[in-house]
Amino acid sequence: MSFARASLWTASSTLIKILGGLVIVKLLAVTYGPEGIGLASNYRQLITVLSVMAGAGIFNGVTRYVAQYQDDSQQLRQLSATSSSLVLGTGLLIAFLLLVCAEPISQGLFGDRRFANVIRCLAFLQCGIGWANLLQAKLKGIKDARSNALTIIVGSLLAIPGYLACWAVGGYAGALIGLAVVPSIALLPALFFYHRRADNLLGPLLPGWDKAMAARLLKYTVMTGITAVTLPVAWVVMRHQLASHSDWQAVGLWQGVASVSDAYLQFITATFSVWLLPALSRLQEKRAIAAEIKRTLLRVIPVVMVLSFAVWLVRDLVIITLFSSKFMPMRDLFAWQLPGDVCKVAAYVFGYLVIARGSLRAYLLTELTQFILLLVTSHWLIAEHGVLGAVQAYCVTYGCYLFLVIAAFFYWYRK
Repeated sequence: MSFARASLWTASSTLIKILGGLVIVKLLAVTYGPEGIGLASNYRQLITVLSVMAGAGIFNGVTRYVAQYQDDSQQLRQLSATSSSLVLGTGLLIAFLLLVCAEPISQGLFGDRRFANVIRCLAFLQCGIGWANLLQAKLKGIKDARSNALTIIVGSLLAIPGYLACWAVGGYAGALIGLAVVPSIALLPALFFYHRRADNLLGPLLPGWDKAMAARLLKYTVMTGITAVTLPVAWVVMRHQLASHSDWQAVGLWQGVASVSDAYLQFITATFSVWLLPALSRLQEKRAIAAEIKRTLLRVIPVVMVLSFAVWLVRDLVIITLFSSKFMPMRDLFAWQLPGDVCKVAAYVFGYLVIARGSLRAYLLTELTQFILLLVTSHWLIAEHGVLGAVQAYCVTYGCYLFLVIAAFFYWYRK
């Protein structure tokens, strides 16, 4: 599939996913206001972490090795069996930990143990997230953007009634459970489209084990674990610092503008895992890799600049449409958030080279760099400017991070 067709399918599915996600955020915002959004922010971060950690966090590795071993059916069958075992075992382990530690986790996320049942429901839902991600990772490896896009579209359409049902039954706690239903319900269409496309190359989902393949995949588990304990921790620290400096309403305003960024940036970054990661995984020569990165930057940076400027122009309409008039103070935050988005996307193009190469040391360095930059800049700027300082820290962090990864890339290329 060409880049243009892959981008078209990805953009279409991303649009549906964004609209579905924004409808759910809108329902949560209108029903419970900035305070409800702020209180749920740490829990939403946990769901985000589980979306990559459920199933041992091997999904970028699965995509990479499916792309790399397309012509080796034996290796692909070993990959399928081993990855199924890792997803099954890790899902059961995480479920056990969430069930046992539900009350202290609830206390840590919400400052209240009364949401322990929400965590217990999440224990089962994260298993569905893991299997859905595994099936989609395999489809990405063979660049089947169509099946992957249809999985996302159908899952997004099913997510809205799933969320509404949970909210209708359980109120605010039910709404929180509904937020976890959103990514897990994608398992249903993922199974359908995987079995339509699956052949001997992709392999069955029966568990098995190959020691060498497991070692390769578990390296990606470590990489994903690094991500799970760096950036999410930084966001939690920033939220509590902002809540202490101002209140949870300020946190809700900051999370509101971050939600807008997450929504429109999905148009850009969704194509990375479907096209850029498999492409870089199959390339070996530095000249070819540099050419692919250059082409990607020339394609995506103008687009993200135009999109971010358009969001800034219509920010008032965005706030009223997606949230409510209570969120209008966040309009001044976009001037710092949007330049940070451009720098973040550009930096992540180089980051996918690290994932494709499977370089654990380089990955650790990039994640720690973001973590340290966020903590240092937010500690200074939130104390000075409150909620505005939070988005200023985001912008400064990714501006510096982009400069560093470009320097590191040229060092690697010339070495």
